[in-house]
Formats: sequence, structure tokens, C-alpha cells
Amino acid sequence: MKRIEIFNFKSPNRAPLKVEGFLFGEESKGPSVAIVGAMSGDHINQLYVASRLVEYLRQKEEEGKISGKILVIPAINSYALNMGETFWPLDKTDINMMFPGYAQGETTQRIAAKLFEALQGFNYGIILEGRRDQGMCLPYVKLIQSDYEDIDSARDLGMRFIHFRPYSPIETVMLQYNWQLWGTKALSVVFGKNGSIDPVSSEEVHGALVRFMVKRQILDTAVFEGFVSNIIEPESIMLLKASRAGIFDSLVSCGTTVSKGDTLGRITDALSGEKLEKIIAPIDGVLTCQYAHPLIFQNSIAFRIASVEPKKSITKSK
Repeated sequence: MKRIEIFNFKSPNRAPLKVEGFLFGEESKGPSVAIVGAMSGDHINQLYVASRLVEYLRQKEEEGKISGKILVIPAINSYALNMGETFWPLDKTDINMMFPGYAQGETTQRIAAKLFEALQGFNYGIILEGRRDQGMCLPYVKLIQSDYEDIDSARDLGMRFIHFRPYSPIETVMLQYNWQLWGTKALSVVFGKNGSIDPVSSEEVHGALVRFMVKRQILDTAVFEGFVSNIIEPESIMLLKASRAGIFDSLVSCGTTVSKGDTLGRITDALSGEKLEKIIAPIDGVLTCQYAHPLIFQNSIAFRIASVEPKKSITKSK
């Protein structure tokens, strides 16, 4: 294992921003993969999985099991992690909205440029992401359609769902899209509840990353097979929104198979305790995401259900 400095930015009022990566199989001629951890300060689960992976790979390297080149960068935005912020603390900008970066630009643009430079030349790229809302979901692969995506490598993670959808204009400044354009087969693994560690989803994602590296001949070890991934497109996802604000009580958990008519959750008045709404499943499917905060606002997405059969009435997700 080689601990390398990705970049080091001086700060006028605190310690420098030093971002490090861990390189395995540096001299290998085999396939290569780069894995990027926490870009936001509330992506604790992503940091946790990346750091566990570093220790796992260190042990496998001692056993002579590394057959490709692997770079793991556990955290990018250490300032935000240390301060309990979500985005870059000084101007509240999101590093993952700054790619491919600009070396002479604002701080987060320069961070993105340095990171993007270090990520060039890898065959595969995996970004560990959290949700961008108050949701909690089954771990899934996010693969955007850029004409450079590779769905076969996404399947090698063996995860239950691959959310495969066209890119939106805002995603042209995100890492996955730009990484794909520059020749890396990039994808994102989305999991966990922001600001916390979920041992169950962490273990699932760790297993998926190991499985991917074994399938792609980057790691030589025994591994269990995963799921035969279901390809889910936006038309197959129904959004159930809260019609009232109040205390949100979910009666089901992510991964539950639900039938039309099942009661999924309730909303009660935060002051009087009056029952305001009962949220009912309108279709058969699998509950993939749910609202993860006890207080819910009107029109917030309470649940997402993946349907086997796309239907005209289903609302496209964003």
C-alpha cells in the first residue's frame, strides 16, 4: 500500500486541506479502478466504507491478492466533515457540482480540478454517494446515460437495483458524467442515511465493491455472488408525497415488497396528535426509499416504490 497526496491547499486561518489516497498494485498491468469517498460533510457512511475498504485491501495486498491497480480516496471535503457542514464551509458550494474543475477558479473549482486530474486513466470509477435529500434508500447503483456508460460493469456489483436514467443538465458538472466523458467507466453507489453510519448498508456496499473488483480481475479472492441486478428506469418509480405536514411515522422499511392497498405510513399533527393522513400503496412493488426524518413537510416525498411494470400513472423521479 502506498499513501499518496492527491493535493494540498494552504489555508489562511486553519490547517491546510490535505487530501490523501491509498494506492494498491501500483506496478500492476491489470485493470484499474479508482474509488472516491465522501465529497460532502454529511457523507459519514461513505467515509466509513472507504476507510474499511483501505484496511481490507491492505490485508489482501499482504496476501498477494491484488491483481490490478486500485486507488481509494476516502474523503475529499475534510473541512466540512470536521465542522459538521454539508458543503464547502466557506461559501456553501458543492464540490460535486464543479467538475471537471478549473485550476484558476474558486476554491471548490480548484479542488475539483486537482481531484479530476488524479482520477484520469483508470478503467473504472466508483463514486460513493449519499442521497441529496432527507431520504433513506436501499443501496443502489446510479448510472446516467451519457453514451459512455457501461451497464455490464455496473451489474458486476451484484446490487439489487441499477437506476439507469438519462442525465439532467445539472449533472453535466458532476463527477460521474465528466469521468465517463474522459473514458472511465464510471458509476455511483448511493446508500445510507446522511450524517450517520448504517452497518447493514455499509456491509452490503463493501461486499459489492469487493465483488466488482473480483469480477473485473482487479482482486483475486473468493466472493459470494450478489443479486441479478434489476434495471430500473424513471418510468418505473412512483413517488408518494405527503399531502400534509406533521410527524411522520413509517410502518415499513426499505426493501419491503408491498401490495396495492397496504398502509405504508401515517402523518399526525405535531401539536394535537390528530391523524392527518394515512399513506397507502397505490401499486404493487418494492419500497426503495423512504423519508428519513421524523418531521415531514407538505409535498415532501414520503416513499418511492419501484414497480415491475411501468404504468402511465407513475410519476417520473428526479
